[in-house]
Amino acid sequence: MVELTSDDLNYFAAFEKITGVIPVDFLVAETGIYYLVPKPELGKAIGKKGCNIEKLRGVMRKKVVIIGDGAEPEEFTRNFFNNVEIISVEVREAMGDRAVFLTIAEKDRGIAIGKSGERIKAMKGFLKKKFNATISLHTRATDIY
Repeated sequence: MVELTSDDLNYFAAFEKITGVIPVDFLVAETGIYYLVPKPELGKAIGKKGCNIEKLRGVMRKKVVIIGDGAEPEEFTRNFFNNVEIISVEVREAMGDRAVFLTIAEKDRGIAIGKSGERIKAMKGFLKKKFNATISLHTRATDIY
């Protein structure tokens, strides 16, 4: 069972009040908050030209990231890293453990990892909670000279 603090409830309620969308889950990191919303509700949650994200940033005084949820680890991973050039996503299972192997373009490595590794840490947290899985990030050069 998950215990929610009063801060967690405030983050949840503020998101719902501003966006009109009930988040599936959220994760609070040092510098930001990551919200998962149903994929069909993603546009509504973000708002026109990101206006809802700006309102949330003002209220929470933290970076806010809104991600479309996915039913399978591969779909979820592609949604989470939608602004990164993904070369491949492979999900492997062995002895009851599940692992996601993500290969991205070398040029997008910094975006995928995030400042101080925050984005990849958030991904690890969501994968563990949702799918009991881990992630392994690999890069590959994509430019041919």
